Amino acid sequence: MKIVQDILVPGGFARSFEAKKGQKIKVIDVEGKQVSDFMAFNKDDLKEKLSTPHSYMSALSLHIEQGYILRTNLRRPMFEVLESTAYSHDMILPACDEQRYRVDYGIKEPHRNCVDNFEEAFEPYHLTRENFANPFNIFQKTRITEDHQIIQEEGDSNAGDYLLLECLMDVVAAVSACPMDINPIGGNKISDIRIQVLE
Repeated sequence: MKIVQDILVPGGFARSFEAKKGQKIKVIDVEGKQVSDFMAFNKDDLKEKLSTPHSYMSALSLHIEQGYILRTNLRRPMFEVLESTAYSHDMILPACDEQRYRVDYGIKEPHRNCVDNFEEAFEPYHLTRENFANPFNIFQKTRITEDHQIIQEEGDSNAGDYLLLECLMDVVAAVSACPMDINPIGGNKISDIRIQVLE
């Protein structure tokens, strides 16, 4: 496959990009254990967006593997998972925002967060948090215990691990290299994510 876009997402920030139907999106963990929040919209109708609840309800599964279909809020197929070299991805947790750090961690000073990152990245498309759905958290490891507790664990992705998606419609998408540095989800460090659009 030919690389038509190659984007380095700096750790703690986000970048947006476009991809066409039939093209592939490769999300690469550069150093390992870095959570990569992912959002996408139908380029032809920005009211239609990637929806993790609609995806896992249709699949009746939270486990991402080859052939998994990621769907929109209209239940239409948006992406097909072609390959994943990492085992853990999360589809239930919301993106971190400023209130995550203030309310849950008592941090009063501003802290970079994925919702602000996405607003910055999607600014050319006039998309704000009111337009956002929950992200698809690539490389994030979440566990639900027998007594129904949600546990966020250090990711198990290694340097060079990737997720490869095929676009089933034209999309506007963005990736945030999550700036969470308080709990262990990113291995207590923030690193870069690489995005390649292939055809």
